[in-house]
Amino acid sequence: MEVVKIGFVKLGNIGTSRIVDLLLDERADREDIDVRVLGTGAKMTPENAADTARLLDWDPDVVVIISPNAALPGPKKAREMVKEKGKPCIVISDAPAKKAVDKLKEGGFG
Repeated sequence: MEVVKIGFVKLGNIGTSRIVDLLLDERADREDIDVRVLGTGAKMTPENAADTARLLDWDPDVVVIISPNAALPGPKKAREMVKEKGKPCIVISDAPAKKAVDKLKEGGFG
């Protein structure tokens, strides 16, 4: 069985940040996925987002970036880093990010 490596980058905090990674394997009994999480606490600056490189060193198959207002510079930097590595990226955000939905789609982000 192939194991899919899923990386989560948590920048700042929205309600689902606390559990998003656990939704896939709450009891840790799935053998088809491996999950790693990088969190920056409440901070979400471009400097904090630079830590995304640590997660990318793990070479995940897909990266999920979760943050408030995905249009801000920190989340944008994290997405750009993931895109540069050629990894698929899923963006989870809140209502203020609605203004960036078209740009996210144009950039190839889900």
